Amino acid sequence: MKMTKGRRPTRQLIAAVSAAIVLLVISGCPEASLLGLVDEIETDTDGDGNGGGVPSQYESPNIGTMKRVPGGTYQRDDTDTNITTVSAFYIGVHQITGAEFETIMGTDPSDKTRSRSANDPVQRVSWYDAIAFCNKLSIAEGKTTVYGVSGIDWATLLFDDIPTDENATWNAATMNTAANGYRLPTEAEWMWAAIGATSGHGYGGSGTYTTGWQKAFAGSDGSSFIADYAVYQQNSGPDDNDEETRSTRPVGSKLPNELGVYDMSGNVWEWTWDWWQESYPSGTLSDPTGPTSGSSRVRRGGSWDSPASNCAVAGRIARGPFNRNNYLGVRVVSR
Repeated sequence: MKMTKGRRPTRQLIAAVSAAIVLLVISGCPEASLLGLVDEIETDTDGDGNGGGVPSQYESPNIGTMKRVPGGTYQRDDTDTNITTVSAFYIGVHQITGAEFETIMGTDPSDKTRSRSANDPVQRVSWYDAIAFCNKLSIAEGKTTVYGVSGIDWATLLFDDIPTDENATWNAATMNTAANGYRLPTEAEWMWAAIGATSGHGYGGSGTYTTGWQKAFAGSDGSSFIADYAVYQQNSGPDDNDEETRSTRPVGSKLPNELGVYDMSGNVWEWTWDWWQESYPSGTLSDPTGPTSGSSRVRRGGSWDSPASNCAVAGRIARGPFNRNNYLGVRVVSR
């Protein structure tokens, strides 16, 4: 059984293992089965103040593994007083694929000339499309929906009903952060996960990750070669070069970052919840969700068509929420 050095297993874990032992003894199962079960119910013991005994990951029947990102604090730019604190959350270990999107929305809108398979990340997804996907995925799994848009019945909404032009009603979407359903990450959450959260080498004794914002790409603690971690302009060609026709690659084709999350740099840009602002407010921020209004939403991470500079973890670009481009995709988070 895996345990963090110097910590005791939680009461929940002890109770679960004890119950499993009784069950296995009664059923006559071999010891190997017990070991497998213990590994399956392993819980989080990272001491991040968000509750011991919380599962370190869970499996969605529709989109696969959701990995827990521990809460923590990081410096977001070159000013040492600009500090962001983020609460714990779960994040999809890979970008939503074309096949997964089609299962929930009834169609895969991807530009097939820029995609190799249904296991590539879905693209040509607008911000409107992304929040609709999140809510319909939540409904499919019996979770509480996060987003509200006036007059929209998410259960019956069709992909073709989603606006393809600027829409004031959809721009006024609300977010219920207390809901347990799927949603887009905030900018702050996205960056925290991209830099590796508390697993990063720059997370020191001060309790604040002070150097992660400098990373040239997600996963750079493990290798100095961006091509090991990102599908981007220089390796998205037919022979993993920069020649046309460049395209996405199946999710998880490259190495994961420090958290075990794939494609946080490259493959497709990922929408976040936040409205665009040129710069963040100065000082300390706690679970920020960005401005209350705007004209563009923020995308992060770079894509198959991006230069290396756009794959930096601090990189961010504005885009109209109705835009559907073949480099725009989605990754989801949850509570």
